[in-house]
Amino acid sequence: MSSSQAPEDQQGGGDPPGDLRSVLVTSVLNLEPLDEDLFRGRHYWVPTTQRLFGGQIVGQALVAAAKSVSEDVHVHSLHCYFVRTGDPKVPVLYQVERTRTGTSFSVRSVKAVQHGKPIFICQASFQQAQPSPLQHQFSMPAVPPPEELLDHEALIDQYLRDPNLQEMYRVGLNRIAAKEVPIEIKLVNPPILSQLQSKEPKQMFWVRARGHIGWKKIPLKGPSEGDLRSEDWISVFTHPCPLPIPAAFVTCHTHTHTP
Repeated sequence: MSSSQAPEDQQGGGDPPGDLRSVLVTSVLNLEPLDEDLFRGRHYWVPTTQRLFGGQIVGQALVAAAKSVSEDVHVHSLHCYFVRTGDPKVPVLYQVERTRTGTSFSVRSVKAVQHGKPIFICQASFQQAQPSPLQHQFSMPAVPPPEELLDHEALIDQYLRDPNLQEMYRVGLNRIAAKEVPIEIKLVNPPILSQLQSKEPKQMFWVRARGHIGWKKIPLKGPSEGDLRSEDWISVFTHPCPLPIPAAFVTCHTHTHTP
């Protein structure tokens, strides 16, 4: 999955490597500096929706913000708003505003721009490492560890072996299996496609990058205080909207933990 040492960072554009997983290493989170607090991010993987992957935009924006603060601070909080769909045909410009630089806390505002209009805005708070009795987070749900769950490929293979699987699902799963995705996801309670029924609107899964994230490690502040590395699994608990839904934007509440 990932080697013991991350490869050296590479700035700028250039042709993407042939292995999509290595793109996560060398390109996606390595932003090209254009001016002070102005960066350009590129993308080499586009979901089937033909829109930019929101997680990539968040990651690049956080990297841009972290480049404007000292290395001895931790990411304390991040508030994000997706305001327009991203165009996969053009790069994204990240404009960083140094809202405040204090002794204990620093705040950075980041605007992601395409075609002269913002597609995403966020505010990131950075804090000097210090002990605190306050914890603003729910307890992690009791779920099996990622080692006990089926990965993306194994789950799809299990679905395709079901003789009762509807053809519409079979076609869609084969299309998904043919795409190489740089993110590894393990569902805690994967649905049984031949026995779909209404369930509580929540979803839990483990997620991590298929390779080194690149750039430098971004320190995280929270219950699992430390550096987030590419080989770390993150548990995600979301409240998704039922699909299909006739809406241009879908919102959800996401809660994450690092084991």
